[in-house]
Order: sequence, then C-alpha cells, then structure tokens
Amino acid sequence: MPLLSRMAEQDHEQVIALQNRACGLRGFLAIHDTTLGPALGGTRIWRYASEAEALDDALRLSRAMTYKASLAELPCGGGKVVLIDHDRLDRVAAFEALGLVVENLGGRFFTGVDVGTTAEDLAAMARTTAYVACESAPGLGDISEHTAQGVWQGMRACLEALGIERPRVAIQGVGGVGRWLARILHEQGAELLVADLDPHRAQQVAETCGARVVAPEEILAADCDVFAPCALGGVIRHDTIPRLQARIVCGSANNVLATAEDGDELARRGILYAPDYLVNAGGLIRGAEFYLLGRADSRASIARIYDRMKRVLALAQEQSISTARAADQLAEARLKQAKTFRDLFWGGVKVRRPAAHQAD
Repeated sequence: MPLLSRMAEQDHEQVIALQNRACGLRGFLAIHDTTLGPALGGTRIWRYASEAEALDDALRLSRAMTYKASLAELPCGGGKVVLIDHDRLDRVAAFEALGLVVENLGGRFFTGVDVGTTAEDLAAMARTTAYVACESAPGLGDISEHTAQGVWQGMRACLEALGIERPRVAIQGVGGVGRWLARILHEQGAELLVADLDPHRAQQVAETCGARVVAPEEILAADCDVFAPCALGGVIRHDTIPRLQARIVCGSANNVLATAEDGDELARRGILYAPDYLVNAGGLIRGAEFYLLGRADSRASIARIYDRMKRVLALAQEQSISTARAADQLAEARLKQAKTFRDLFWGGVKVRRPAAHQAD
C-alpha cells in the first residue's frame, strides 16, 4: 500500500523516511498528531525483518503516543522514530544524523530513549539537536520507575474491580520497567513469576523480589491473576489469547494487542485488559511535565492513572464494550474537542519550543 494511503488510515500528519548511505542510517520518523502540542515519542532501534515492518511499527507506536498523551491530559501529541539496526550501521554517526533531522523540525517533535537506545545514543543526538531528552538530567528521575509506578496504579484499579487482594502476577520481561514493577509489586505483597530472554537478569530479579523464574515460552500461559507484558508488543493475539490463564492483562509494553479485535476477544472471555497506553503513561507524564512544563514532581499526576483506569472500566461496563475501545473513546473525545477549539480560535497548530530549551 502506498505511504500516503497508510498515513491516511489513522490520520498521520507526517512521516519522514530516513536514509544516509555514509553512516547506514535507515528508518522512519512518524508524527501522528500535534493538535494538543508538539509530538513526543522515543527513538527505537531494532533488527527489523523489513522496511515494511519498521514503518508499521513507527505508525502504530506514534499513534499510541498521541492517545497516551490525550488520555493523560498532557499538552503534547504523539510521534516515534524507528531505526533499522544492521551490521553496517555507524551508530554514533547515525544518531548524530538523526539529530539534524529532528532539529530541522523546529520543535514539532521531541524524542528520548526507547527500546534499543542507550544514553550514548541520546548523547550523540544531543550534539546536533536540542530536542532530545537527557535521561541523566538532574530532577528528571528514572523514567523506567515512573512508568512502572503508572502500571501499578492501573493494575491496582483492575485488582480492586475484581476483588483480588494478594495477586499472583506473571511479568514477561524484567528489563528497566519490568524490574521496577517487580520491586513495587513485591513491596505490595504480590506473588511473582518472572521471565526474561536474559536468564541472568530474570534470576537477579527473582532473588531480589522473591519471585519464581518461568521459561519465556511458558510465562504467557502461567497460572496467575495478572499477566504483565513488559517487553515488546503484539503478544496478545488470536493464537495466544486461548492460552491465557490470567484474569487481568496489565503491563508496560506498547501495542500489547495485535489488533483492536483482540481487545474485544479478551472482553468476551471475561479477561480484564488495562489499555497499554493508559497504564504505561507514567514515563511520558514525567517527561512532558519536566521538559515542557518545568514541574519538579509528577507523582500526583502519575497516581491519577488509577482514576483514569476506573473511568475506563466504568465506561466499558456502561456501554458493554471492551476497555480498549472505551479508552480510545476517551482519548479521541479530548482530541476532537481540542481540534474544534483550534479550528475556531487558532486556525492551526501552535507548536511550542520545549521549556528546557527556550532561548533567553
């Protein structure tokens, strides 16, 4: 399908194909929507099987960021960079070249860490653009911890809805966010099962949090109250849903559902799904409030994920729809309201330079 047709499917504003033969840069920068403010989204680097797969990821992830920002009531929209990792990539030069592209957007897009990127990658970008987060910035805190705290707030609302007091939680992936989530749940008295492609990492978390290690291929079907996907997305799909033993699906991974229909199927089976872009918004909330609003503390804002999850649960029950579709409705309602206001009073998107980088 032609690129413009793909963009029109979910109303993306802009997609930039990235190509630099000298350093091996290849990938896509997707801006989904800037109605609410500049697009925020991380830079992901992965060994994609094809350009089509990378583009699909960029489109889906950038849209999810828009919905995440909208539901979190933040003054920003959604975007994402997806880079194709390969053997001929000059990583430092590639991230410097990417920084130039981001800088030339003049503030329409602000990026940071995502799957595969490191502090060194962000430092390379920072040499050529001001519009990149510095994970070590004083006062920002650990983005993974902020994300995990938000996941816990959403999970807490789901557990209360089903009357579960001491849950057994199966965590798929105990990297940055999964590790923090395990710590939080351990402190809350939960029984933990953990799995990771890195067995050493899984064992470390198990020893710290009193968890039991499960093989990666077995974690999805584990006997538990909550399945918490905290690795890559797309794990909930037509062929995996029948294997689920959990009563709740709630984790930090993006795009957990392969399709919208998979959310409907979970609802039909009586499995409560916590929409990923709702519960994993803690990192975005902290980043947006720190870089765009200059706030020193975002704990109260992240805690409100609990209230939003409760609102989604109520709307889903009221309309007899899945929680995934209920969350979409709430996010889309705020976007629609903002677009109406913009068209009436602004006549266009007003893009603001991130507060941390404003000129004197």
